[in-house]
Amino acid sequence: MTSDMHPNFWNERADLFCKAWSSEIGRPDFAALSNLYAADADVVIYDTLPPLHGFRGFEQMRQSIYPELAAINVYRTGLVEVKRLAGGNVVVTSYPFHLSYAFSDGTGYEIEARISEVWEKRVGGYVIVHEHPSTVYPLAPASHAANAAQSQSG
Repeated sequence: MTSDMHPNFWNERADLFCKAWSSEIGRPDFAALSNLYAADADVVIYDTLPPLHGFRGFEQMRQSIYPELAAINVYRTGLVEVKRLAGGNVVVTSYPFHLSYAFSDGTGYEIEARISEVWEKRVGGYVIVHEHPSTVYPLAPASHAANAAQSQSG
């Protein structure tokens, strides 16, 4: 196995994360994800789709995320940036990724995003204790211009 000091270790972790989230059966591989996320109920997990207030713990996310999901595909699109803190006991990773969502009603999303994950070294290895994706949703130019005009007149 690659040492956690080597950049490939974190690229491999990110790829495992993306693979576990990818599914053609409407739900991620929760067994694989449970090995990546800390089991603590106070771990806050944010996502790219509602609920945007996030989930409190992996189990809450597992029970309620995307009930109408038909398929999801996640893959890393760049290298993982790594910042070691607390003597290497905490590691912050960040990387770009692509998401494809398909829902049972035929709707879907294609999203380019970036995720930051906080990993804590525990017995058995590193686990995610916080994550936050950053996603840019395009605004229609007319809506943006109308909002700007309204703020200036009010």
